[in-house]
Amino acid sequence: MTKTLLVIAGEDSGDLHGAELLRELKTRRPDLRLVGVGGPRMSPFLDRKLADVKDLAVVGFVEVIKHLPRLNRLFKAILATAAEEQVAGALLIDYPGFNLRLAKALRKQLPAVTLHQYVCPQVWAWKKGRIPELGTVLNTLYCLFDFEPELFRGYPVDARFVGHPLVEVVKPECDRAAFFAETGLDPARPLVALLPGSRKGEIERLLPPMAELARRWRTAQSEVQWVLPVAPTLESAFVRAHLGDAPVTLVQDRPYAARAHADAALVASGTATLETALLGTPFAIVYKLNALTYEMAKRVVKVPHFGLANVVARREVAPELLQGEVNPGRLGLELTRLLDPDTARRIRADLGEVRGHLGQPGAAGRVAEDLLGKLQA
Repeated sequence: MTKTLLVIAGEDSGDLHGAELLRELKTRRPDLRLVGVGGPRMSPFLDRKLADVKDLAVVGFVEVIKHLPRLNRLFKAILATAAEEQVAGALLIDYPGFNLRLAKALRKQLPAVTLHQYVCPQVWAWKKGRIPELGTVLNTLYCLFDFEPELFRGYPVDARFVGHPLVEVVKPECDRAAFFAETGLDPARPLVALLPGSRKGEIERLLPPMAELARRWRTAQSEVQWVLPVAPTLESAFVRAHLGDAPVTLVQDRPYAARAHADAALVASGTATLETALLGTPFAIVYKLNALTYEMAKRVVKVPHFGLANVVARREVAPELLQGEVNPGRLGLELTRLLDPDTARRIRADLGEVRGHLGQPGAAGRVAEDLLGKLQA
């Protein structure tokens, strides 16, 4: 009998991880019906798509409130579809605020449905009160970091470390010569990659100071070149509007090559910091939130580092710039340090620690095998 699985991803990183997992599920069970929310990478595997990740990609307390009516309409549509499709299970990928609420609603309305979360929410950083909820509402919690399962000891949830899918996904899409030929950039000059995020709000807050830095260095007759890989959740025109006349080359479909072949990078906090660490490129982590969101976050975040690469390494392997520190002057100081050959060499060695904490390749396959077994039970 054909089984139907509800799948929900709410942001670009979830779409990335979800696509590899859905590919593994379809390879093993071509008849498995997949319905839900995904981005451009997941869409080819969805038999019925309810919405795109860009409809859910909202970050911050204030921003969520602003988009609440639209999110609530989608929430109700997902619940109605789950009942209509008679789903056997739900695969919830990251996006904890929305997905935990959805899990609780599914548990109440469709108690026979098994609930599986791929990517443990960052309860070790904030909202530790969610641990009991996750531990009792979910059937399975697939953890990407080796320290996470211990947090759920004593709860009925099957919390297991599966390794991080980025270990096998992150690799340059083309070699150095091909990348420079495609972009028209000069391989003899230093290259800096800019990654201001995959959400519109992040672009609005982080890209202007990056663009101003590029303009200032052009005026100072710097040899540095700038490249910005555009996230698939964003339109190039939107990014260009926030760049203005800054001398930055936009690239599509080369997110890893742009960093792998760069000498340094400025990277928005999030999954992109892990990707950049795996590529071995010296980088600084930057982030800037709405002022009210930041004040609220300060009261609940309980970790010494906010950048994922540093959290995984258990120490600072990449400098962190937050809020007011994200300005052209400070960015320039950090970038000058990153471009120093001796500093870059030391940072590259430190970044090797990050890979060591992320497990072996094959995370998506391990999750697919376990999940299919549980759907058949």
